[in-house]
Amino acid sequence: MRIATLALAALLAGAAGPPPGEAIATYCGGGATGGGGGVQLTPDGAVTRLRRPRAGAPVEETLLEGHSAPYARIAAMLDQAGFARMPRGAPSNMTCSLTWRRPGATHQVLWGIGRAPAALQSVLREIEAAGR
Repeated sequence: MRIATLALAALLAGAAGPPPGEAIATYCGGGATGGGGGVQLTPDGAVTRLRRPRAGAPVEETLLEGHSAPYARIAAMLDQAGFARMPRGAPSNMTCSLTWRRPGATHQVLWGIGRAPAALQSVLREIEAAGR
């Protein structure tokens, strides 16, 4: 019985796929439709546009060919801003977020649209520029 339980657990773990890798992502959404969009950067310099047409729909990811992001510099800016120690914040009708996934740690900061924390302004400009 124990072997069958372990085999089932291993099968289910494999079905979940690998955990998401390291990334820095911005996203704004909510309101009447629940849709929104943002940008995701990965350590290899890839830039992906994120879009959700409405609440409950899957996030559509579009790799932006010919775009690259200075991931290491943006990560250093987040460290300098004390991102990992910033309070999570709270959702609002239209909520924006910045999420940083790293091995063993994920941190997210939320704010109402148009009210980004001052310490994140330069980082958000960098990410926005990479996604243009």
